[in-house]
Amino acid sequence: MNFILYDGIEWRNLFPLTFTRPVSEIRLGFFTIKERWEKYIGKKIDDVITQPFLSKKYSSYQKKIFKDVFFINSSYLPNEEFVSLIFSLERNEAISFHGEVIAFRKKKFYFSYENKISNKIEYQKIYEVKKIIHIKNTWDIFIHNKIVLENDFLFYTKNRKSYPLLGNNNVLLYKERIFLEEKLEAHNVVLNAKYGPIYIDKGVTLMEGAIIRGPACIGKRSTLNIGCKIYGGTTIGPFCKINGEIENTVIFSYSNKSHDGFLGNSVLGEWCNLGAGTNVSNLRNDYSKVTVWNYEIKDFVLTNIQFFGMIMGDHSKSAINTQFNTATIVGVGASIFGFGFPPRHIPSFSLGGIQNNDRKIPFHRICKTAHIVMNRRDIHFSVLEKNILKYLYQENLEF
Repeated sequence: MNFILYDGIEWRNLFPLTFTRPVSEIRLGFFTIKERWEKYIGKKIDDVITQPFLSKKYSSYQKKIFKDVFFINSSYLPNEEFVSLIFSLERNEAISFHGEVIAFRKKKFYFSYENKISNKIEYQKIYEVKKIIHIKNTWDIFIHNKIVLENDFLFYTKNRKSYPLLGNNNVLLYKERIFLEEKLEAHNVVLNAKYGPIYIDKGVTLMEGAIIRGPACIGKRSTLNIGCKIYGGTTIGPFCKINGEIENTVIFSYSNKSHDGFLGNSVLGEWCNLGAGTNVSNLRNDYSKVTVWNYEIKDFVLTNIQFFGMIMGDHSKSAINTQFNTATIVGVGASIFGFGFPPRHIPSFSLGGIQNNDRKIPFHRICKTAHIVMNRRDIHFSVLEKNILKYLYQENLEF
C-alpha cells in the first residue's frame, strides 16, 4: 500500500509559492500539507508527483509504475471523513468533491507527465466527500488558517499533556487551550487563548513583552523578539525570527521579520527577510475588494476579498522602511528597495522598486546571497536548490 500526493491544476494558481515547491510543501496551521497527511494516515508519504524541474528535490521517482497506490490531490487537506473514505476504497474506486476527483486507488498505474491523472481514468465507483478545505489560490492559505489551526490543535494535542512554561510574571489565559512543547522559558509574556488555541513548538524563544492571541502556532526554534504582537490566525514556521505586529499571516520556515512594522493577511515563503520598518497594507483606503496579479493571464483580476496583504516567494527581501500596497505579489529572489510604493506585482529576481522595476539581479548574485543567508542557519545551498532557481531564472515563467 503506497500513498502518493500529486500536484493538480492548482499548482499554477499558487504561484509564486509553488515556483519553488510542490503544493504538498505549502505550510498552514501547524504543518505543511504533506506533514499533515502523514500524521492523519499514520505513515510516510511514499512519493510526490510534481513538475519535472522540482522532482529531483522533492520526488524519489525510483519507479514510474506504482502498485496498489492511493493517489491524493495535494491541494486538499485531510480530515477524518476524507481519510476514512480513502482507507475504504477498493482498487479502481475514487473520491470526488464538487464533481472533481481528488483521490483514487489503483492496482497498477504508469505515470507520465502527459497524463492528467484524475481525468483519463474510468472508475468503478466514486464516493463524494461532503466537507473539505481546498487550497486553490494563494489567499486560501491565510483565509483558512484560523480554522486549520483550530483543527490541528484538536487533532495533534489530543491525549497529550502540555509542558509548563518556565519563567516569571507570565500570563496564560484559558490555559486548557494552550499547548507548549518542551524547552520553553519566558519572562513577562502574555498568551491569550480566549479566541482560539495556541501551540508553541520545541525550543521557541519568547522574549520579554511578547504577546500572542490565538489561534496561533509558533514553530520549532523560532524567536519572538521583545514586544512582538501576534494576533489570531497566524502561523510562524520553524526557525523564524519575528517582531512587530502580525495578524492572520502564514510565514514559512527560515524567514525573518525581526523588526517593527505591520504584516497582515499575508503569506511569506522560505528565506524571506523584511527589513526594519517594512509595513504591508491589508486594506484599501476605500474599503473595496482587491485586484490580484494573475500569472496565467498576466494581468490583475478582481477578487471577492477585502483584506489582503502580500504574497512573497522564497528568497525575496525588502529593505528598510519598504511600504507595500494592499494585495502585492512578490516573486522569487527579489530585492526590493528605493523610494515610493513598489509595484503590486514584483517579478522574480527583480532589483529595486518602482523606479527600477525592469532591472534583474544577475544570477550569480542570487546564488551568492542564498549561500550566505542559508549558511548563517547551517543549511547548505545545494545544487538541487540552485538548479530550481536557475530554471526559473532562465524560463521566465512569469512573462
